[in-house]
Amino acid sequence: MHTKGILINGLKKRYGKGETAVDALRGVDMRVAPGEVVGLIGPSGSGKSTLLKCLGAVIEPTAGRMMLGEDIIYDDGWKIPDLRALRRDKIGFVFQAPYLIPFLDVTDNVALLPMLAGRPNNEARQRALELLKALDVAHRARAMPSHLSGAAKSCHCQGTGKQAAGDPRGRADRAA
Repeated sequence: MHTKGILINGLKKRYGKGETAVDALRGVDMRVAPGEVVGLIGPSGSGKSTLLKCLGAVIEPTAGRMMLGEDIIYDDGWKIPDLRALRRDKIGFVFQAPYLIPFLDVTDNVALLPMLAGRPNNEARQRALELLKALDVAHRARAMPSHLSGAAKSCHCQGTGKQAAGDPRGRADRAA
């Protein structure tokens, strides 16, 4: 039985109806183990961003099943009553474009969402430092966003980092 990571079975997403309908996802099956790095490769319009938006609970699939860890989050309908809490607590987004609060240093930018979710400030900051170390940018932990390169800004991680997805707004398709 699946107990960790990401599991997707038969995921479908259709935009529109009738003759103008577009099937962006046609029965996607995918398993990602904890710690595994996966790249989505395909031409423009092949469904990469749609898949990430579905997995990130930003848009609703048309059919299929998605699991994060032991939780079924979608099974021909959302199974999680609070999608905002799901995104906040279980899904980390690494944005290609920078979304940093200019008056917070890097550590506090990374720690902000867990703090807002109720995690104690010291614990959130410690976890932020662990994430920065894992991304090999811990040496910039006290830097302000205005002093970061574009590449360093794009390493900013939103969320708790329990699961990760690319930019759910489609920016991952654009050149950095």
